[in-house]
Amino acid sequence: MSPEKKKYELNHIFTSELRFFIMTVLAMYEEVDFNFLKKELSASDGNLSVNLSKLETAGFLSSRKEFISKKPRSFYKITEKGLQELNSHIDTINQFKNKIRKTK
Repeated sequence: MSPEKKKYELNHIFTSELRFFIMTVLAMYEEVDFNFLKKELSASDGNLSVNLSKLETAGFLSSRKEFISKKPRSFYKITEKGLQELNSHIDTINQFKNKIRKTK
């Protein structure tokens, strides 16, 4: 088999609904903080933290911490790699949608 992606290959990282929506939000904004993501996605601190960590380990987002009024705040930004993988995942979903439409 060639090193190219299979015709309908979804990225397993984005099969988690929360990770997919984290990346979607990050693609819409230049940078967001943890509390913004938590509120937008109705996620718990623990669940959000674990999934942000997985995405950062994969190289799909970057993070930075800063202290505001002596309190730590975490900020997140999508990476070029993350944006490319998200777009590829969405393209694959659209291929499925188009195939379904053609069969009706």
